[in-house]
Formats: sequence, structure tokens, C-alpha cells
Amino acid sequence: MKQNNSYEIQFSGLRQGLHDFQWKIDKLLFEAFNNNHFDDVKLNCSLNLEKKERLMNLYFTIEGQIKTICDRCGEQLVLPLSLENKLIVRFAEENDFTDDEVVFLANNEHRLELGQFIYEFVMTGLPLRLVHDDGECDPSVDEFLEEEIKEETETNETMTDPRWEELKKIKNND
Repeated sequence: MKQNNSYEIQFSGLRQGLHDFQWKIDKLLFEAFNNNHFDDVKLNCSLNLEKKERLMNLYFTIEGQIKTICDRCGEQLVLPLSLENKLIVRFAEENDFTDDEVVFLANNEHRLELGQFIYEFVMTGLPLRLVHDDGECDPSVDEFLEEEIKEETETNETMTDPRWEELKKIKNND
């Protein structure tokens, strides 16, 4: 990943309590992670940070839209996105215990880079298949797919496993 300091929080000077941060997320964040699958990205990320003595609770809200290509018809697809995620940051002597929901930082750390977390929140918030809603795909592609499914169904119906015929003969002899 290319270094991107625009999603960095300098928390050492913050007093205990609530703090708000805002970012506009564009295509550059995804390109920093070598992800070029999106034509356009317009997301807003709000972070509500609750700083306590030995930990910080980070509440992310990400909203907006991503333009990409439909997996079914190949036409432009606009995906609305609305996500909420939480991350806990704890301070400890050792900082190699990090998992999906808790990040451990050494006591001498004074800033936190959030670009990786924001990227992961967006990527895991996307549907597995990036497709238009039913009826919104290119009609010619829908027709082609329907014909293919119909032909495949007809082929499967006409093909009978010869073992079934032998079993039917045995059943009829009883």
C-alpha cells in the first residue's frame, strides 16, 4: 500500500471525551490498495472518537455511492452504500495482539492511520455480486441469459441417465 496520511488521527493532543472527524473518500483510497475496480467513488466517512484513559472507541459511519460495472450485464452500476462500524483501540506495552475489532497500540504511539480500516469496512460492506436490481440490467443481456437457461433446462430434461432406465425395469419386474 502507498502511504496516505489523509486518514491519520493525531490523538495524543486530544482531551478525554468525544471528538468528531470527517473525510471525503474517493477513488484514490482504493487505488492506494491496488484496487482499480471502481469507476468513481463518492463516500463520506464520519468518525466519532471517544477517548478514554487507556482506550479509544471509534464509531465509523460511511455513506455515499460507488460506480462500477455490473457483474451480470457489464453496464455501469451505481451502488448506494451506508455502513456503520466500530473499532476499539487499546494501549498496551506490546502491540501485536491486533484483531478484527481491537487494535493494540504501544503506550508511546501518538497517531493512528485509519485508511486501511476504512478500505476494509467499505470492501466488506459491498455485496458479493455487484449487479443491478432485477429488471434494471441491459434487456438484451437478460434475454440472452434467459435463453441460455431455457436451453440448459431443456437439455437436462431430455438427457436421462441410463441407470434410471435399468432401475425402472427392475421395479416393473416386481
